[in-house]
Amino acid sequence: MRISIITIVFNGKDEIEKTIQSVINQSFNDCEYIIIDGESSDGTLDVIKKHSSKISKIVSEKDNGIYDAMNKGISYANGEWLCFMNAGDTFADDFVLERIFNMQIDGDTKFIYSDFILQKTSGEECVIRTNKHKGLILHQASIYRKSLHLSFGLYVVTDSIIISDYMFFSSIPEKYFKKVDVIIARFLDGGVSAAKWCYYHRLCLDVIYKKRKMKELFMLVIYRELIGLIPVNFRRKIKKLLKI
Repeated sequence: MRISIITIVFNGKDEIEKTIQSVINQSFNDCEYIIIDGESSDGTLDVIKKHSSKISKIVSEKDNGIYDAMNKGISYANGEWLCFMNAGDTFADDFVLERIFNMQIDGDTKFIYSDFILQKTSGEECVIRTNKHKGLILHQASIYRKSLHLSFGLYVVTDSIIISDYMFFSSIPEKYFKKVDVIIARFLDGGVSAAKWCYYHRLCLDVIYKKRKMKELFMLVIYRELIGLIPVNFRRKIKKLLKI
């Protein structure tokens, strides 16, 4: 099996249909599809079961949050590669995986990522440029070898940490990453990861992994807190100075 696509969902009745359609409509056939539902009570499971013939594995049971559900998905995965496409998110088009796996992927490449399309709550869309060196990577716009979990562990499951994916990505050596020109995902704006405190957690992790200096952390926090007071024409200059 080339790739396992994993969707985690909890009470996502209104979003899960488009995600399922996006996955099962992929032109690439060497894949399996796993859905981990947190025992939803809003009819989500009824939507999922409508497509059961095209889903390899459906698990519906209580879990300990996002990363516990993701770890469950990994435990069921048979693919060499993993891709998480969670409720509300979709592939950019029906040919993403075909384009990715038609590329020449050398043995050192263990983590493939791309830019992504951000779909705002207003319906407007824009392309967000990712950059591994700046810590700008989206989970849904990433495809990586399952073997990385053998070397760097599964996702940390605690109530106080909601950046376990960022922790995992940060522990992987730079030489394993490859950015591709194929836009992988369309990401629905909002959610827990968009919260300010998640941004601060990522900054602290950057300091731990020596990707930023402590003084940079303080400057970025001050900028984030005062951004509403900074004239728009000065923000770009400040962001350039802070390398953000």
